[in-house]
Amino acid sequence: MRWPVNAFPCLEAPVPSTTIAQVGVRGFGTIHLERIDRLTPSGRVSLIATADPGGPLNDRDVAWYPSLSDLLTEHAPDIVSIATPIGTHAPLAIEALQAGADVFLEKPPFASLAEFAQVMEVARATGRHVQIGFQSLGSAGVTRLRDLATDGTLGTLTRISARGAWLRDRGYYERARWAGRRTLDGARVADGVVTNPLAHAIATALWLAGATTPDSITAITTELYHAHHIEADDTSFVRIDLVEGPPVCAALTLAAPGQGTAVVTLEGTQGVATYEYTRDVLHLHTRAGTTHETFPRLDLLENFVDHLETGAPALVPLAETIGFMCVLEATQLRPAPVQIPEQYLTWEGEGSAAHPVVDDVEYWMDQALHHQEGFAAAGAPWADPAAVAIWRPNADPGPLG
Repeated sequence: MRWPVNAFPCLEAPVPSTTIAQVGVRGFGTIHLERIDRLTPSGRVSLIATADPGGPLNDRDVAWYPSLSDLLTEHAPDIVSIATPIGTHAPLAIEALQAGADVFLEKPPFASLAEFAQVMEVARATGRHVQIGFQSLGSAGVTRLRDLATDGTLGTLTRISARGAWLRDRGYYERARWAGRRTLDGARVADGVVTNPLAHAIATALWLAGATTPDSITAITTELYHAHHIEADDTSFVRIDLVEGPPVCAALTLAAPGQGTAVVTLEGTQGVATYEYTRDVLHLHTRAGTTHETFPRLDLLENFVDHLETGAPALVPLAETIGFMCVLEATQLRPAPVQIPEQYLTWEGEGSAAHPVVDDVEYWMDQALHHQEGFAAAGAPWADPAAVAIWRPNADPGPLG
């Protein structure tokens, strides 16, 4: 007698889980490990090895290697998850792709458009996939916000803006050699408020505007300052002019009096939608009234595993982050950020906990966004017209041309 297939499911060979190697286990690497841990009990994934030059984690019984190269000599993971300094992203991603792994990469993707183009080419050549950890784009709230921009609820869209007023102390910039740097040891690092801590604000606003190709952007205006005594920017205004639709404007600072709420706002002729992307909360104001709604968020690592296993759409594929990379490039091709004069700063706290507060910074952020022209044009006393620069991607496409 022949038993039908699956008559004894308990005797079937278990479906192998997706294997993951984590590169970078400290700093934001701990968040990557937590995401892997959440998927492990269900059997979806298994962590097979870690790599970090700082040494292994004492609380994990998993193979450790000082480098990705050493790890790959003994393991062939399905996914290499990378949470390392920005300047190391490209070489690590290329090494992983060429070894046959797919890559889950922490934001920002890379330190330059040239690196972006290099990794895109390697991904195409190897047939592998890269997903970027812009976690805000995993929220159902962002999808709802895009629907509001196109379904007529807000009327004709007139403004797209991002606003983030956060606080970072000296210790934040003392945590690593690359923190607060534009370059390090002759290589571009591209740290800064626009490209790293509040990068989600830029990426979310660009996604909502549909600015996911260089051809969709006509010009990027940057106005970069620092209150901290660092090389990179910590207080900035960015305007991205698009082929279609209103410009995307962002006013961002790490020198606010406290840790505020970062938001992306869509304004139209019939209403306003403000989205707190760190909390997945949407505030909608129309003639019909005001509503507040909280949305679920899909973890991007889980989405990436779904994409690789079932073909589900990847939410943040590398190719769709090119708009953000154009903004990053614009911040790096311009002169260095301008130091805000000490007379406009109030320092609070001591030692590593000390942090600067720019005079009336949130008022001037609001004014800059209202006028869509930046801090200097709005009249901020600490602003300098010399801090303003314009880059046109289509006039100087660089490695993408």
